[in-house]
Parts: sequence; C-alpha cells; structure tokens
Amino acid sequence: MALRRRTDMVRRALALALIGVLVTTAGCRRDDTVPPAATPPGSQPSTDATGAGTTASDTHTSADAAPAPPAPTPPPSAGVSLALVAAVDEFEIAAVEQARARRLGPQASEYAQMLHREHSENLAALRSLSSAGHLVEPETTTEVHGLVGQGKTTLETLANTSDADYEQAWLQAMIDGHEHALSMLDARLIPAATDEPVRNFLNNTRDHMAMHLERGRALLESSGKR
Repeated sequence: MALRRRTDMVRRALALALIGVLVTTAGCRRDDTVPPAATPPGSQPSTDATGAGTTASDTHTSADAAPAPPAPTPPPSAGVSLALVAAVDEFEIAAVEQARARRLGPQASEYAQMLHREHSENLAALRSLSSAGHLVEPETTTEVHGLVGQGKTTLETLANTSDADYEQAWLQAMIDGHEHALSMLDARLIPAATDEPVRNFLNNTRDHMAMHLERGRALLESSGKR
C-alpha cells in the first residue's frame, strides 16, 4: 500500500510539471505572433526615384510650381488704334519714297504710286477723324513705338539690298507689312472699336489693305517668273 501511494504521488507530480511546461510554451508562441504596432499615416517615409527618402510634406504637385497665367492684353483705345494705323501708313509712304530712287519695273512702279497715293489719303483721313464733334487724337504707346521701329529696320534692310534684288525684296516687304496690318486690324483694332466713326474708318482701311496685299502678291509672283 505504501509503495502504491508513492507511485501515485510521483505520477501526479509529473503530470503537474508537464502541464506547467505546456502552459509556458503556449504563452511564448502567443507573444511571437503579436503584429508590430502600425505606423501612423503621413509619418512613413517614401522613396523617390533616386532612393532618397521623402515625407508627405516634401512632395508638391505640378500646380504648386506652375506660373500664373499672363494677364490678358486690354483692347486698344481708339487713339491707340489710330496711332498703329498711322505707323503703317507712314512706313508704306517712306518705303515708296525710297523705292523711287531704285530700280523698279513698270508694274512695280505703278503699284508704288498707288500705295503712296492711297496711304497718304488714309493718313490724312486719320488725322482729321472726329467723333461727337471732337478730333480723335492718336495715342503713342510702347506698341506703337515698336511698330515704328520695325518699319525703320525694314527700310534699312532694303537700303542695303542690291539693285538686282531690290524689286523682289521691296515687294516682299510690302506683302509682309500689309499682312501684319490686316492681322492687327482683324484681331484687335476693329473688334475693339466701339465708336462708329472710328470703326468705319478702320473697316475702310482694311478694305484698302486687302487690295494692296492681293496686288503685291500677284506682282511678286510674276516678277519671280521673269
């Protein structure tokens, strides 16, 4: 009987020891499977193309760096429109006066005389244009000065052109000048004209410019075939 009791006690002790081992092992495994704490959004570094880390505050959209759009060009006043047309007229008149001293064929000479006459008439009408009983005074601006400067540069270039090449170069300059004038009239001057006398004058100027351009193109084409 005593031997049996000792055997039972040994078995109980072994059983208790085994249970303790199992409990300890299970606790260790649970600790190993606990996920790491999540990093708050926005604090995680990101990596750019160079491998350097950046944070959310370091990134910018293209809109942040985009330049502000340019301010729209205000429509010209009646005085500015007249000053721009006057600059065109004065250039055409000066170009014809220069061409008179150079070698032009009969048709180009006739064209030059027509340009001188009609641009002189247009300039005189511009200077006497009135609205509501008052003269519309031309207004000189940076744009007007720029157009006058372009005309002077063209005249200097023509002056340095040889006699053999002068007629074609002169006709091309007349074409370029009238194309620019028509573009300016159509895109800016006529749409901005709210005063009826000024608008009528600009429309009449446009009709003459278009006719001059058509005639100049035809002459340049025919001179190239000779």
